[in-house]
Amino acid sequence: MALPFFYPDKRFKKSWNFAIFLGVFWYALIVPIKIAMPETIFSDWVSWVDNLFSVLFILDIFINMRTAVYVAGEPVTSQKFLLENYLKGWFLIDLLSAIPFHLIAESVGYTYAAPLFKMLRLLRLPKVSHLLKESGSFLPMGTFERAAIMLFWLIVVINAVGTIWAMTYPNDGTQDGITFFNKALYWSVTTLSSTGYGDITPTTNEGRIVASVVMLLGVLFNGFIIASISSIVLHANAYRLKQQEKLVNLASFFNQFGVPQELQNAIFSYYAHSASEKAVNSKEIIESLPDAFQKQVLHRINMHMIEQVPLFKGTSSDCLSAFASVLISEIFNPGQDIIEFGTIGQEMYFLQHGIVEVLTAEGYPLTRLRNNSFFGEMALLGGIKRTATIRAITVCDIYKLEKTDFDRIMEQFPDVKNRLMAQSNQRKAPPAAHPND
Repeated sequence: MALPFFYPDKRFKKSWNFAIFLGVFWYALIVPIKIAMPETIFSDWVSWVDNLFSVLFILDIFINMRTAVYVAGEPVTSQKFLLENYLKGWFLIDLLSAIPFHLIAESVGYTYAAPLFKMLRLLRLPKVSHLLKESGSFLPMGTFERAAIMLFWLIVVINAVGTIWAMTYPNDGTQDGITFFNKALYWSVTTLSSTGYGDITPTTNEGRIVASVVMLLGVLFNGFIIASISSIVLHANAYRLKQQEKLVNLASFFNQFGVPQELQNAIFSYYAHSASEKAVNSKEIIESLPDAFQKQVLHRINMHMIEQVPLFKGTSSDCLSAFASVLISEIFNPGQDIIEFGTIGQEMYFLQHGIVEVLTAEGYPLTRLRNNSFFGEMALLGGIKRTATIRAITVCDIYKLEKTDFDRIMEQFPDVKNRLMAQSNQRKAPPAAHPND
């Protein structure tokens, strides 16, 4: 029985990536410790966690082989394509880090080499950033992601330097393992963050060389940490400051020209929603492009929205392009009815951003539609009453295709018109009676 396909944007795959990230973090800490302290007997729970992540690393290979890849916004689940894509990417690293070479070494009598073979687990360290980005359901992306990556490497470096010190001055048996390594970590932190506190000092040539190198690295380390924190703080505030400046300028402009308060509230509500959702403002992005590209990009975005409608599946690119050129942008505020039950439809809608609710004639909610949804398409085929009310729950950025434009374009593409009308007749036709009825 074959494994099902997994999708990167689904909760299971995001949860799985987060688990693999924890495994990488675990091995980044425990492998150097075991190399530095080969004589130490670790607790049973350490072995249990070790074995758990070993199994997860092996399973991760099979799951990655069955993980869909998005191409042009559509998930591709061709097994051949997925396998070729994985083999060209992370497969070799995943394979080498998953095979339990340390157990194989122990079974053939090379026990002393087992900790070194465990270093292959660290081959997945370059995947840390990728795994965090793919764990979106657990971690808020953006600023927090950058902080998490910085904290990850900070802990890993401190741990690695501590193990180097522990290898330079091995435990002479007078201290238990926890106390011994705790002192090594203490030396690592004090030396990386400054020139050391002075209570633990090197007493051999090898120790002095290690301490000197670590102190020099500490200078670079401190500079990197300070620069990273400054960048994170500036990045975190940049978006908020930009939005505040925009709102202040808008308020000044509205007061200067006497814009009605009701309209002001609607506009401020739109910006507040966009800021809280941190939505991608496609209009701002498009306006930032050179004039020569703005119309092309906007046109392609509109074509992409129309392509998602089943009614237009199989329609020629020329026809889709004609539809895309006549879409009209509208903004609906929370509580506004976009479609009313029982009215004759004269347009269909594409929900680019926001949330709308579908209501029955009595006003009972049926479902909610979110970004990149569409509704009202059957109205374009004429003479059909609206069967539900569509109401905006949040500020909604919507594109509208009017029936007059649809009819005009259909006259230019009669083959498309005939096909769409045939589909309409099939939907309107009553179900055929069963021969035994």
